[in-house]
Amino acid sequence: MARAGKETTLTALALAGCLCILAVLAGAWLNISLIVFRTGSMSPGIEPGAIAIVQEVPASSLEPGDVATVQREGSALPVTHRVVTSVADPADHRKVFLTMKGDANASQDPVLYNVQSAKKLLFAVPGIGYWVMRLQSPWFMALITVTMATLVTWTFWPRRRKSDPSTRSHAGQTRPGKAGTA
Repeated sequence: MARAGKETTLTALALAGCLCILAVLAGAWLNISLIVFRTGSMSPGIEPGAIAIVQEVPASSLEPGDVATVQREGSALPVTHRVVTSVADPADHRKVFLTMKGDANASQDPVLYNVQSAKKLLFAVPGIGYWVMRLQSPWFMALITVTMATLVTWTFWPRRRKSDPSTRSHAGQTRPGKAGTA
């Protein structure tokens, strides 16, 4: 019974691992990634704590109304807002000037974004972004590593086989088929 439970657990974990690998490969192939909304600038449509699936696209493909993530010049943090206008850069046809605005903001962003590519929002799932962020903590990663190592060790640890009762020797007795000594 315990062995069946162990095998079921290992099979479920192996399938989950395969799905994770496939998701990473598909994400890399399709230029898809995840972002977590940390502010309320896109409320009420996208609340803080939502996670969004975004795809990197040429900035020239963005249209007014699209929600896009672009890198802020001179900042490590990107901005995710709605595209208000998109105008081709006359100096470089691969780049566009984007005017953007957060749905909850009263005015447009004070910066004109000059970008070649952006991450276009495909869809957002409310509430699970904070959980995903917690999964990236070093403590959680350490816990998962120790748990997986323990499970693998437990699975492959050598077991003593149950011996056949007819071949066991007991104190003062001889095994069947063997001559006793005096």
